[in-house]
Amino acid sequence: MIRYILVDDDQKTLERVKVKIDSIAKDYDLKHIANYSSSKAAAESITQDSYDLLIVDFEMPVFNGLELAEKIAVGKKVIFLTSTKDNEKRVINAIDIAGYLTKPFEIQEFENVLKKKILINYNTAKNHQNTQNYFLSVSKNRDINIVLDKVYYIRKGRQNYVNVYGYKDEIIFKNVRRTISDLAKELECLNFITINQSVIVNKNWIKERDNSYVELFDCKESFEIKQSFKSSFIAKIKNAFSRL
Repeated sequence: MIRYILVDDDQKTLERVKVKIDSIAKDYDLKHIANYSSSKAAAESITQDSYDLLIVDFEMPVFNGLELAEKIAVGKKVIFLTSTKDNEKRVINAIDIAGYLTKPFEIQEFENVLKKKILINYNTAKNHQNTQNYFLSVSKNRDINIVLDKVYYIRKGRQNYVNVYGYKDEIIFKNVRRTISDLAKELECLNFITINQSVIVNKNWIKERDNSYVELFDCKESFEIKQSFKSSFIAKIKNAFSRL
């Protein structure tokens, strides 16, 4: 569950934003905690342990959104609501920002920020205490429990599906409805690395790199590192190999 708080000095904006988020709240397990139309009241009332996500107007009296976030949102995710794109540079460089939305925004814009900047980090943190397991979201109604050490590589299958492989190229999960590009972003912090547009490998199982090919322990398959991925691949594993 992701608990969120809304702060905006315009009461109508608060109401409109909440209605929009309510329309997808069940899909993403979002819980509304409170609305504040006064930045001063928010600064005095909000406690660090009461929420996970702050959605706040950038321009407000007393404390603007950035000032308020610096007071109450250290270590929290923040989405700024702005009335103009002129604030982009200031917002992007601010604290641990998840994103900014220009008012009025479409709910799809909010969903994109949620998926790319909040849910991935939230799921990673949720699974941090047990790094052996990771619950991978496949759809709104399905998650799969990946035992990370048992996954050797993930390969693109038909259309927007992938197959998850383990020891001796055995398929652990077949026809998982995710794309390689999305999984690459989500699993990078969990020790996986992309070597071409069709394959992600677990760095723990890399046996060697021979020019543009990678071999894994306990697998017959070898994988070509495409040129566009090569420099990134080498940079990411240079500390794991003495000669690259």
